[in-house]
Amino acid sequence: MSIDPGTDDTRQRILDAALKLFGEIGYTRATTRAIAERAGVNEVTLFRHFGNKQNLLAACVAAGNQAGFAATFRDQLTGDYAADIRTMARLEMADTAANFEILRLLLCDAQSVPELRESLAAGAGGNLALIADYFREQIAAGVIRADFDPLVLANAFDSLFSSYVLFANLMGSASAPVIPSAETLESLADLFVRGTVASQGEP
Repeated sequence: MSIDPGTDDTRQRILDAALKLFGEIGYTRATTRAIAERAGVNEVTLFRHFGNKQNLLAACVAAGNQAGFAATFRDQLTGDYAADIRTMARLEMADTAANFEILRLLLCDAQSVPELRESLAAGAGGNLALIADYFREQIAAGVIRADFDPLVLANAFDSLFSSYVLFANLMGSASAPVIPSAETLESLADLFVRGTVASQGEP
């Protein structure tokens, strides 16, 4: 079967346009017509690629997750637990800050839009599963206390580092996304390591 060489490019332009509009005006106000216009295609083309707005949102979430922290963090790990937690914390905080505007608008819309809430929950669940796999391996290796549930650890990690950035930016007045200082990151990472490591000695 022959494939139109422009198909992937068109699909990506639609995804990029949708992400930009979702970040600028939110999911509810970003119509398929406006997304198509931003992508430089007609609305029929958008529907041919994605079917409807909900499918387009799911594709955006999937694409973001594929390139995001949870799917890519292992490439930068060294095998030293304390150092790896610091690296993971830095990557998660940077990823959250980079996507703060769209996260803020989508989270607000999710309160009243069931399909948005479902897509975000599915994406978050997939990300947490990837992080939980890392903690499961650390438990099996005897690095982390065996009485911890890996998924609970993944949720705790996400809450500690991602939520810190979300609240710092929601409550702040800076024009650019705020990332906590290196000292704050070190302190939070040390808190997480000391609370989870199997040995009470220095990790």
